[in-house]
Amino acid sequence: MGDLTGVRVSAVAAVTVASTLVCVLLLRGWRALGNDLPEVPWIAVGPLVLLILLVLVAGWQVRRYARYRKGPDRVDGRVPQRISPQRARGTLVAAQASALGGGALVGWYVAIALLQLPNADVASVRSMMIRAAVCAGVALLLAVAGLVAQHWCRLPPGEHDDEDDEPPRGVSYVS
Repeated sequence: MGDLTGVRVSAVAAVTVASTLVCVLLLRGWRALGNDLPEVPWIAVGPLVLLILLVLVAGWQVRRYARYRKGPDRVDGRVPQRISPQRARGTLVAAQASALGGGALVGWYVAIALLQLPNADVASVRSMMIRAAVCAGVALLLAVAGLVAQHWCRLPPGEHDDEDDEPPRGVSYVS
């Protein structure tokens, strides 16, 4: 628990590979039971894109506050509104979950595309493979967005938020 580097690209890659392998095995078993593979509708792209935007916007807001909270550094003299520690922590958790969840979704969609590969000459199967590949690409963008937002949640070197919570030296709140 002493490592504070966050989710790494290697962890996302490992989740993607593990997810692909597990999903291929489970989906092959599902087909062996006489079932069809799950459909991949185009509408699956919509929620992923929305999630990408939400994670990036929330991460940018935390970044903006963390980088520009000192007034004199700003050209216009305005300091972004303070973000609560709970919101910043929630944004970080959402970014890390998006990175790992995006990697898992890439594995799911790649597994579906791989299992359809032997029948790629059939138009309906090829269409399903294309939809799965597009969804895998968008899920990969979700993982990248999570990693970027996680990076944006870091404080610049040498700055700690604890200093803001202490009263100034020599000032008493007792009248």
